[in-house]
Amino acid sequence: MAASTDICRVLLACLLACKFVLLGGETVLGEVNEDFDFDGLPGVQHEFKVEIGAGREECFFQPVANGAKVHVSFEVLRGGDRNVDLILRDSQWTIINAHYWKNQGLIETDMVRPGMDTTSVCPSVCLNTIAVCIDNTFSRFAGKLVYLYFVSFVMADWSRYVQEITDINILAENFTVSLSVVEASINGIKNAQSQQRFHIISDWYLLTGNNKFVQNWSIAQCVVIIVASAVQVIFVRRLFRTTNVTPTAKPRA
Repeated sequence: MAASTDICRVLLACLLACKFVLLGGETVLGEVNEDFDFDGLPGVQHEFKVEIGAGREECFFQPVANGAKVHVSFEVLRGGDRNVDLILRDSQWTIINAHYWKNQGLIETDMVRPGMDTTSVCPSVCLNTIAVCIDNTFSRFAGKLVYLYFVSFVMADWSRYVQEITDINILAENFTVSLSVVEASINGIKNAQSQQRFHIISDWYLLTGNNKFVQNWSIAQCVVIIVASAVQVIFVRRLFRTTNVTPTAKPRA
């Protein structure tokens, strides 16, 4: 057990010296933060199963921001009596919390470094590297399959993220309302155009009908005038025509 603890201390010192970070930075809402996971949410989240061999202790290191809330839960799925030790340690290898010889458990704690302002924007130097250790050294013959769930987030970052999402939703709602107003205006314009087309077509048919009516009546009146004129000429000529004439072809008195 002592040898395993010394090895873990050496590994932790190497990690701190190299400033090793398990997760790469990710751009979320235009900002790059090393303490963001690949789901685009503030904080880090890991969920995995690990096989712990008989008589062994496995430690997993994770940098967390100062003032972050840490949630660790575990359950032994199979192996022997299904009991292990779960130990949460800080960068000084001090035990923060632990569950001894249990098959499942939950640890919730706040990572606050003394003398550090947790209300200000925290740079990378504010990161604490914690170790989640699963100890199976008391089981000499049976390995254990352990399910581990780890979550760490800063409430201020989460609140800011929620506020930004809320602002985006409000902006989207306003944009949707604007689109609805534009759509209503377009529909009104289409209705006005349809009414205008209807009136234009109606006026065109009315104008065409009136033109044909006037043209037909004009032709008919011209025909009547021509016929009446011809009849008048014929009757007037017949009125003045006589067969009683003198030898000199003059009408008799």
